[in-house]
Amino acid sequence: MGKKFLVLGGAGDMGSSVVSDLATWGNGEITIGDINERSIDKAISKLRRKGIEASGMKVDVADRKMLQDCISKADVIVNTVGPFYRFEEGIVEEVGRHEVDYVDICDDYDVTSSIFLSRKKFENVKGREIIGMGWTPGITNVCARDGFNELDTADEINIAWVGSAADAAGKAVIEHTFHAVTGDVPMFLDGKISNVPARQFHREIDFPEPIGKVDTYYTGHPEPITIPLFLKGVKQVTVRGSLVPDWQNHLVSQFADIGMTENKIVNVNGTKVSSRQFLVSFVFDTMDQFKSGGIEESGFWVEVKGRKGGKRKTILYSGADRMKRMTGIPAAIAAEYLAENRSLGKGIYAPEGAIDPGIFFRELKKRKIIVKKYVQTEEF
Repeated sequence: MGKKFLVLGGAGDMGSSVVSDLATWGNGEITIGDINERSIDKAISKLRRKGIEASGMKVDVADRKMLQDCISKADVIVNTVGPFYRFEEGIVEEVGRHEVDYVDICDDYDVTSSIFLSRKKFENVKGREIIGMGWTPGITNVCARDGFNELDTADEINIAWVGSAADAAGKAVIEHTFHAVTGDVPMFLDGKISNVPARQFHREIDFPEPIGKVDTYYTGHPEPITIPLFLKGVKQVTVRGSLVPDWQNHLVSQFADIGMTENKIVNVNGTKVSSRQFLVSFVFDTMDQFKSGGIEESGFWVEVKGRKGGKRKTILYSGADRMKRMTGIPAAIAAEYLAENRSLGKGIYAPEGAIDPGIFFRELKKRKIIVKKYVQTEEF
């Protein structure tokens, strides 16, 4: 008998991609959990027109009692509700009390650090949890694992992403972007975590078409936190990101320079508002302007450098597709894997600690998401 899948945020942009993949490739019952009941009804109606049955459940993830009730009705939970620095810790804590499996697309570095580096309240989870199983982190982590496995020693893992406003929807992705470019962010440098200024240390990356060459810069993401924990011996892990068109990078940088991307509380005629929340709402309400001139694809790039058989090797991975497909489909693949595979023990994992790269890449290929791989060899 198939498992019971609950997709939190399942009526949203990323969540709907998870639901679609589970409906197409999974084997089980699907429940769409979302705070917006009208959106749930629309999502269910859309699935029924395709001959797919699903149920719905109103869930406010900030309400512990409501969250507890819905968790008890599922075998595998996929969480897509962001921003994760606000909601993730409470959800992971609650899920850990139940014998259920869990996958999320958490892309915020601070809560990831809390879960993996301050583990006391998370060390006795009753199920199996994979944190950060989306596009980046997610696909990028599994690429890192694949390169690590192929080398005798891996010294550096450098990651880059590019996101297009024309390829995004919803406030959570906007808020995450502002969070990732604000203040100091963690990188793994010279064998230890170092906090460095975001939006610095530019590097031009050649992404697959239709994106091409893009100037990227340091952004706050979970990979420098988790990769050194699961891929032992790596001395450097960095993440750079960028937006297209390029004018958005300059605009966001200006917003950050004057403190608007911070969570400062501002008094506006007697009403206290967060500067970041105001900015998120403003950008969301004027999204058509930000989408103008953009492309409806985003991309990832991973560089793994090390040694193999007495030679220096660099293994490069890259890909481009719709943001919601690259984010939702990996989470669905991981959920399907947990539903069918009991070999993974209980505990909390990052993707590079739980997912077999060969199986994962084959599953992505079935969904027409192609991970390109190049190997460069250099004699000592």
